[in-house]
Amino acid sequence: MSWKERTRLLLGEEKLGRIEGAHILVVGLGGVGAYAAEMLVRAGVGEMTIADADTVGESNINRQLIALHSTIGRNKTEVLAERLRDINPQVILHIHTEYIRDEKTYELLDEAKYDYVVTTEKDYMRMQSTRLIDALANKLQVLPIKTDLGDDHEAFDLQILSYLTECQRQGHM
Repeated sequence: MSWKERTRLLLGEEKLGRIEGAHILVVGLGGVGAYAAEMLVRAGVGEMTIADADTVGESNINRQLIALHSTIGRNKTEVLAERLRDINPQVILHIHTEYIRDEKTYELLDEAKYDYVVTTEKDYMRMQSTRLIDALANKLQVLPIKTDLGDDHEAFDLQILSYLTECQRQGHM
């Protein structure tokens, strides 16, 4: 039995094929982005670009998927890439260990054709530019995930599954 068999049973062969052919951009790998990236890779996404300039800190351990005592001080992109490749060795990963804002937003959006962009509201606000608005106008699917940034915590209401379900219902997947 293939590790994707449950996804195939849930979505069917055609939709699984679309997921396998999708290229997803995930910006921000803290309390929300790493969970979203992992769920997407577990669903069978074939190509993903991940971006974050931060390193894992001890204060991240209580809420971030990639934060362990053994990963403190390491780049979040490096830690997550290892984890994603361990889940799906065939996933094509593109890694950006830098903050995505201003001119970097233009460069990243020009770098590849993304089917979806997953980001938190915080990172979405950093990325906002004319180029991102143009991408939205051209029907690039941006999936901002709601977060509560009060008290410097990234408590989250992870809504990616409902977004993907809605995209699927509307025929985008």
